[in-house]
Amino acid sequence: MFSRKFGTKQRGRAAAAVVLAAFMVMTSACGQRGDASGEAQSGATAQTITVASSGTPAPMTYADKNGNLTGYEIELLKEVDKLTPQYKFNYEKVDFQGITAGIDSGKYQIGANFFNYTPERAQKFIFSKYPHYRDSAAVLAKPGFAETHKFTKLSDLGGYTVPSDQQGAAWQVFVEDFNKMFPNKPLKIVYTGVDHATRLREISQGQFDFGYGGRFHQKVYATDLGVKVEYIPIPDSAAQNDEQKKLLKSLRQETYFLFPKTADGQKISGAVDKALVTLHQNGTMQKLSKHYLGYDMTGTKADWA
Repeated sequence: MFSRKFGTKQRGRAAAAVVLAAFMVMTSACGQRGDASGEAQSGATAQTITVASSGTPAPMTYADKNGNLTGYEIELLKEVDKLTPQYKFNYEKVDFQGITAGIDSGKYQIGANFFNYTPERAQKFIFSKYPHYRDSAAVLAKPGFAETHKFTKLSDLGGYTVPSDQQGAAWQVFVEDFNKMFPNKPLKIVYTGVDHATRLREISQGQFDFGYGGRFHQKVYATDLGVKVEYIPIPDSAAQNDEQKKLLKSLRQETYFLFPKTADGQKISGAVDKALVTLHQNGTMQKLSKHYLGYDMTGTKADWA
């Protein structure tokens, strides 16, 4: 009697154990499917961001031997990509003028091409909050030029022959605005379609008096191409009134990323800005700057506050 009752209880417990085990297996399987689905959804919902760059000027942006974009700005954005899992960055090499046209049309979400701030661009695009490259207002000239030519006033730049492209870059804006401000002693602008390295070589050979460029141009092109030019900073004291100060400030080399002036562009730029601050705080940005540009051109902690 006792043994039969005990057997009944055992069978009940065994059945319950089977049901419980089956439930646990089902729950585990469901949990695994949920996790996998979550991972897939996470990957699927990452927004693709297309970064457009012309691949020049090096070493800001250039194509490696395999044709892939690299350089200071590109590698910096790759680090931003790591900090923004909601986005997946792709990189596309396009003509310089096609960058802004593509951002405007919605084809591209970020422009990375040594972009300086100009009021005209600010009307159509969002700039990153902080410049990730900073240099003084300066020009590059043939070695020895500064020994006989002094720029104590902004107007002292006038009368010289300088090269420029016609793509609306900061240097073109500066030289044309300079001539409007100083019509009695304008710069002699020669518009050319050659790349920046060729222009610097022509300056070093004396075909032009001076042109656009920063400290890193002087170092990198001298090292890689044997082009020797002299870096000549223009002091802030050279500007004698507010209009001249504004013009001189436009010559400062402060480089930004460009974004579309849309709600989505605002969201993307905000995420990129946050990541850039982190990369400056943890030293990654400075390391990239030293590696590609030869100097830390990223600014101080106070600049990124």
